[in-house]
Order: sequence, then C-alpha cells, then structure tokens
Amino acid sequence: MFKNDKIEGQLKVSKDVIFTITKNAVLDIDGVCSIANAKKNMLKNLFLSDTNYESIDIDFDNDTVVISVYLFVNPGVKVKSVAEQVQSKVKNEVQSMTGITVSKVNVTISDVKYN
Repeated sequence: MFKNDKIEGQLKVSKDVIFTITKNAVLDIDGVCSIANAKKNMLKNLFLSDTNYESIDIDFDNDTVVISVYLFVNPGVKVKSVAEQVQSKVKNEVQSMTGITVSKVNVTISDVKYN
C-alpha cells in the first residue's frame, strides 16, 4: 500500500485501486484482446480462484510503483505500437488518478488470440 503523508493527514492507495485503473486503461487500447495470466504463476493459478494479481503485477518501490501487464492481442496488430500505447496510457491514468509516480510499465505480449 502506498502512503503519502507529506500533507496534513494521509492518503493510502491500495493495490486494488491501481489494479482496477490499470485493467481499465489496458482494455481501452485498440488491439488488446484481453489480459493474460502470467506464465510464471500458472501452477499457482490452478489452486487459486482469484487470479487478479497474476496478470497485473504491482510493486511499490519507495515512493513509486512498477506495473507489469501480461496481454493477449488481436491478430494483425502492430505489437510494438500496442505495447507502447499500453505503457503510456497506464502510466498517465495511474499517475493522474492517484498522484503516485509510475516508474515503469512492463508489457508482455503473451499470445495472439484468434477467435
């Protein structure tokens, strides 16, 4: 949980808030099919019903946050362009809505999903 006590009182922002902002920002990008599960946690996913943090990792580093997102993209998209749009939109949305500095947005394209 991120805390800001520079001003009188405290502001606490949970990972759930950052997760929701990130998820909505990612799914708003043209070319993103869905959020994928991180492969490193696939065995863990078999035993857990709530896998929200398996697909979007949020790590606090001092007064900043590092966000890692795993995605499926639609066929025919320019993967590099989609990844750059995700990085930009997630960073801007999280910073503008929470005031927390986003130091990195790591994007992993897990696969192309054909429907």
